[in-house]
Amino acid sequence: MPFVAALAIGTAAPAQAQGMKPSKAQQVQLGKKAAEELRQKERVLSSGDPRVQTLRRVARRLLSAVDDRNEPWEYSFDVIDNRQVNAFALPGGPIFFYTGILEKMRTEDELAGVLAHELVHIRREHWAYNYRDSQTRNLGLSLLLVFTRANRDVANIAGLGSSLLTLKYSRNHETQSDNEGFDMMVKAGYNPQGMADVFAMLRDQSRGGRPPEFLSSHPNDNNRIRNIEARIQRSNRNFPAQRPLNFSRSGQRDDYYGG
Repeated sequence: MPFVAALAIGTAAPAQAQGMKPSKAQQVQLGKKAAEELRQKERVLSSGDPRVQTLRRVARRLLSAVDDRNEPWEYSFDVIDNRQVNAFALPGGPIFFYTGILEKMRTEDELAGVLAHELVHIRREHWAYNYRDSQTRNLGLSLLLVFTRANRDVANIAGLGSSLLTLKYSRNHETQSDNEGFDMMVKAGYNPQGMADVFAMLRDQSRGGRPPEFLSSHPNDNNRIRNIEARIQRSNRNFPAQRPLNFSRSGQRDDYYGG
């Protein structure tokens, strides 16, 4: 999922044409700021909404399966009232789901599949590495413009990419999020078939039209589904039955993430 934000983060010396990866602390700071701006601009559901409670409950269960005690991540989980079929993670911990994607899901295992995928993006710092790589490309372009004596206006336009970013995760990052999200689901007691099922649903949504935003930068849909199902077969184990997703049953109090 692309993320757009203005950054005030230093870069390496231009002579090296090498970008600098934002620190974990910077990622947390940036993510919190961007999340607050989103909450002001978008219709974010209240913490008492059953869809929010369900999302946060599944998130707690997934996070109980990983060890983040030495990490600075500040997770938050929100739902935006919008029919767009999408979910995304911001640097440092915030995750947002649209009601549009939740309406398409049938089981908690499907929800856990998308959520685990997004958590891996945060934990593996995929946005920060993409930012670093984009800086490297932009620095190289800036040097080329200097050497070719491009005029100031052209140089300024080219430099916009260093401060206003629209980043998509690489296919390697997407594959890593699928694989490690699979492992997270299994450790948390979910059925990983839910991940394959939700990706199949999203694939089917794109037939005859534009794919859902969630799949816009992902590897070939059929290949990633086959990869997940092959891992299920290789595991040679029985997984728990998938649990139907019924938001009306989620009435428990949620005080872990606030909101």
